[in-house]
Amino acid sequence: VIFFTNYISMINFYFFTVGACIASFLGLVIDRFPESSIICPRSHCDHCQQTLRPLDLIPILSQVLFRFRCRYCQTPLPYWYALFEGWSGLLFLLCYQGFLPIPHLLLLLGSCVLAIYDLRSMEYPLLLWLILHALCLLFTGPTLLMGVFLFLGILSCLYSIGIGAGDFLLLATFSLTLSATQVLLVMQGASLIGLLVFLFKKEKDRIPFVPCLFLSYHALLFFTIFSR
Repeated sequence: VIFFTNYISMINFYFFTVGACIASFLGLVIDRFPESSIICPRSHCDHCQQTLRPLDLIPILSQVLFRFRCRYCQTPLPYWYALFEGWSGLLFLLCYQGFLPIPHLLLLLGSCVLAIYDLRSMEYPLLLWLILHALCLLFTGPTLLMGVFLFLGILSCLYSIGIGAGDFLLLATFSLTLSATQVLLVMQGASLIGLLVFLFKKEKDRIPFVPCLFLSYHALLFFTIFSR
């Protein structure tokens, strides 16, 4: 019994670690793409340019060990890296245990990356969305609703209709894994989140909507998982 329990714990730890490592790589993509290559140079501190060693690259643990600072120049590191890695590890664990289907796992990770881009610059690279959409299509299949949102995305690129093309494109990908009713719920939830952000925002200007869609999709999935 003890051996079996230890075996299960090791498997769970393995999938959590895989998820954290993938998030670590995605963090690198977010920091570099599309301005620079994601392959070279090697991972380094943006402040002191010191090349990072293996001890510096252990997901979550390295950041906690060095108190969220570069161990060479002591520059503070953003907390979101560790949060992103821990969250991704939990997603992979849920996927391994059968609570989260692979297409939903891909969409949660991909939409989170796109949401971070939207928060930073009010846009995101189309190439990343294309990769996410193609991966989801491998596990699902095209739907009529997907086609509708793709059409609206193209229309938004050509004409100003008040909603960004990226929002429609992400909804097109959501529609691969959700029913029409669930997509409407995601849109309503995202609109509510966006309204709350706008009300509490000091400067009443545009707000990034992809993070709102991501949070709404995330909430819907986890409500569905834990209400079974």
